Amino acid sequence: MTYEQFEFKKSDKSTPLFFLSHGGPTFADRSDPHGSNIGAWDKTREIGKYVKNNLKPDFIIVISAHWQTDSKTKIEITIPGPGEKNHLINNVESHKIRDDENSLVYDFYNFPQKFYDSQFHSISNKAIANDIVKTINESNIFTASTKERGIDHGAFVPLKVAFAEEVDVLDSKKLDIDVPFIQVSLAGSPDIEIHYKLGEILSKYRDYNGLLIFSGMSVHNLGEWRSSKTNQAEEYGAPFNELLTKILTNKDKSKVLEELKDLPNGQFKTIYEKSHPTNEHFLPAVVAAGASRGDDIKLLYGDVVRSLGWNIYRWGTTNVDSL
Repeated sequence: MTYEQFEFKKSDKSTPLFFLSHGGPTFADRSDPHGSNIGAWDKTREIGKYVKNNLKPDFIIVISAHWQTDSKTKIEITIPGPGEKNHLINNVESHKIRDDENSLVYDFYNFPQKFYDSQFHSISNKAIANDIVKTINESNIFTASTKERGIDHGAFVPLKVAFAEEVDVLDSKKLDIDVPFIQVSLAGSPDIEIHYKLGEILSKYRDYNGLLIFSGMSVHNLGEWRSSKTNQAEEYGAPFNELLTKILTNKDKSKVLEELKDLPNGQFKTIYEKSHPTNEHFLPAVVAAGASRGDDIKLLYGDVVRSLGWNIYRWGTTNVDSL
């Protein structure tokens, strides 16, 4: 395999998929009180060990809350290249160890320096990225293209927790994961149905030993997080976490999309808007539901701290009791 080539191999069974709640860049620090969560960190680490030791995917596709395009029907897929420099924030560059490596986008502000020094080394693959573009374009729902852009903290922070040999080492100076890693954007819209359809399109890769990971938060209200004086959960946090789990685990899978679509307008509008004043951290869970094909789902972990919800879900089967 080279950067320009990849051979897709049909699998005997579909891979499971995971929704992770990722917090901020501080999630990489297991005990950080301002944006990490020990239970979520431990479960993400456990998922990573399962993926490396048991699942052994041929490639990984990630959708993060932190990348939306500028159009409802536009999707972009990361590849390395000179254009990555156009997406630097605060002029902070990651330390690549090879040309086909994904750069990192440090899309956060006013954090301790160690979080800007932290590296996650992963390779891209142009053939996989181009195939994703082709697959999405063939849907006649979206227009897709590759984009020279790094992977953002919603992608690299939880995956460093999952896959790095030692998470507290700022720079391993070696690949932290040895299979191609591709980030796919969200559409530039809060629309729930189109993101569910994006998941349906991407579900194809579950049949080719590709792992799909979706990174957001089950509750995400940064305004109240910043103004809160304690770690006490906001009154809407636990109820919305429970509501989201109830919808996603509905035995009647035909109702999942309709119930998700009803959240912004129906009887749960107030709690939904409190939990997600903007819904970019909610949408990766919607894409995951679309990619699930109605497979069994399990809540692997749940918690609420102040105005952040930390639910983690798995769809499909793992043959591991704790996952």
